[in-house]
Amino acid sequence: MTTVQEQPLIIFLHLPKTAGSTLARIIERQYKASAILHLYESSFGEELVAIPQNRMELVRIVMGHLYFGAHAFLSQPCTYLTMLRDPVDRVISHYNYVRQQPSHYLYEEACRMSLRDYVEFCGRQEPNNDQTRLLAGGCNVPNFGQCSEEMLNIAKRNLANHFAVVGLTEEFDRSLIIMKRAFKWRDPFYISENVGQVRARKEKIPQDTLRVIENYNALDIELYRYATERFQEQVRLQGKSFDQEIRIFRTLNASYGQLELFVSSAIGKLRKRYIRFSHHPISDG
Repeated sequence: MTTVQEQPLIIFLHLPKTAGSTLARIIERQYKASAILHLYESSFGEELVAIPQNRMELVRIVMGHLYFGAHAFLSQPCTYLTMLRDPVDRVISHYNYVRQQPSHYLYEEACRMSLRDYVEFCGRQEPNNDQTRLLAGGCNVPNFGQCSEEMLNIAKRNLANHFAVVGLTEEFDRSLIIMKRAFKWRDPFYISENVGQVRARKEKIPQDTLRVIENYNALDIELYRYATERFQEQVRLQGKSFDQEIRIFRTLNASYGQLELFVSSAIGKLRKRYIRFSHHPISDG
């Protein structure tokens, strides 16, 4: 039997705007705090070289907005995990997110530009083709931030050769159960958010704007098509019990969400009562 020390270290490439934050919260409930290493201030993971070996022996998973390739800075066996998202939905989500983040370096442009103008302004750089760029790896960026057909081919090879699971935002529950099986996780319950908001906004976007997004994200669209084919093959290999497990999980997860909302509401009410009491203490006399 494989021991904890012999299991490959997981590197979670958290691609922005792919429901990665929800997945990160799920992951944080699967492992002890000492077994998780956050590298969200890193781009390439080179900081791993300086981490003491006795610390790394405790780590089971590394998480961050990383380019592919962090395993090169580690001595132990590694495998990768990530989520991909429909590129058009992802760019729309990115645009709306940036418009709410004054600290983002593209905030002013996003606020004064239409979605179409913003995509054209960004050109070959973020957010266009970001998934291809990150999965190809930082060492393959010819001029930092740009993307090429060669990088698409590298990204495909990386997905095929280094990733234990490649999930899809649009198939979130199925992706989670595949991860659960692959990494021996406990039930990966989560609070369901309104994933339909972007799709609703997408229906209101002019067709010419959607075509512009598609044109500027052609590499990501091809990568997503490739990842979708691999995901469907992953699902096929899960066997006959998979669909039943998905149905059971969704039923239990709905109950989990209701319980979490109830507990959160109850705690909120108790906090308000405590604040009122602390401002109006009972008199001793």
